[in-house]
Amino acid sequence: MRGTAGAVGANRADRSIRRLAFVYPDRGPLTAAHWSGTPAALLAAFRGHGVDVHEVGYDLPRALTAPVHLLASIGARGTAEADHHRLKVRARESAMNASLRALGHIDAVVAVGTDAYRLGRLDVRGARTATYDDATLQTMWDHPDSDTRAAGFRESAVRRWIDVQRASVRAATVACVSTGWAATSFRDGYGVPDHRVRVVGMGHRSRVPHPGVRRAPHPAFLFVGVDWKRKNGAAVLRGFARVRERFPDAVLHLVGEHTAVRQPGVLDHGLLRRDDVDAQRLLDRLYLSCTAFVLPSRFDPSPIAYLEAASAGLPVIATREGGAGELLREGAITVDPSADEEIARAMMTLADSAEAARRGALAARAARTATWHHVAGRILDALEAADPPGAVSSVRGHSAHLVGDDPRQPRAGRLPAHRGDAR
Repeated sequence: MRGTAGAVGANRADRSIRRLAFVYPDRGPLTAAHWSGTPAALLAAFRGHGVDVHEVGYDLPRALTAPVHLLASIGARGTAEADHHRLKVRARESAMNASLRALGHIDAVVAVGTDAYRLGRLDVRGARTATYDDATLQTMWDHPDSDTRAAGFRESAVRRWIDVQRASVRAATVACVSTGWAATSFRDGYGVPDHRVRVVGMGHRSRVPHPGVRRAPHPAFLFVGVDWKRKNGAAVLRGFARVRERFPDAVLHLVGEHTAVRQPGVLDHGLLRRDDVDAQRLLDRLYLSCTAFVLPSRFDPSPIAYLEAASAGLPVIATREGGAGELLREGAITVDPSADEEIARAMMTLADSAEAARRGALAARAARTATWHHVAGRILDALEAADPPGAVSSVRGHSAHLVGDDPRQPRAGRLPAHRGDAR
């Protein structure tokens, strides 16, 4: 696995990639509503690097859309199975190829959502190709607490989707991933060679300062999670109850979709939608006024919420299940999400204002190089440094880490297990 060459995702005047096709499996144009806004954010970031980017989605003629979907739905259990049906995969590839041919010359292709089409079947005409993922679908399926496993899909269907994703990433010039944890899953689970895997990080929307918003003078925790069960909301409530025994003025702000919570010190704001300007302003104020962010998910590959919290200067209580702990290093405390004692101890530690401020500053420093602009730059760097399609690489055995990211530095902090730190 290779580190990213040159400056960390920097703008460069000497880029060889000038024209890029951004491939995704849905009908466009992309908006912030697609996949938590990640594809749209990447698209804008590539353009911010001066690249001429063209969207290539599922642009099947309207006259064919309904018949294809009807046939794909026969025997399918739900929309997801229909969308991944062999017929729809083929239709998607055909539509993408028509769009790619219409574009003419392109220097590179960046592909997301490759479990819904085979990248190797696309007519890229010698252009270098990159995929971008935060986990393999195989890893998601294997974990009992992932949203993929919780969705109730049939195993036979998911196995087909895994085969499609595996074929796509193995056909790519370079497989770009968000964390070293994800890199390992692509290498070991899908057999992608080390020299074709690049860790490029995860991006986020920075939380901007609001005039007059100040940190709370008492411990103020923030939980943001739509999926209450997977994000481990109940465990956070139990940990917070322990904190209140020692810090009776502590508060916990809840944001997400869940049954209303009534518990001493808990302020439940409900769901704050991404497309609601007023709701996002409130969320900005919460990020800027709270003193710590707590999200010990039962499973999370690389949650953007950690970076958003860090950009506001908040230390994070993160999960060990997935690659989340890599994002902020010492700006986070990683915990076993099944261990209430660890969660409570981490919250007690960050109830100390000096320790919260120290870790918050480290988290903010990490977030400064984790914007979508940085991620897009690293993907471009990876594409330009990769061997051309069909070439035999002379590079072997490089470690997967970001430039400027010293692998000798400690990872996210884990609290000592001895009782003296429990307070």
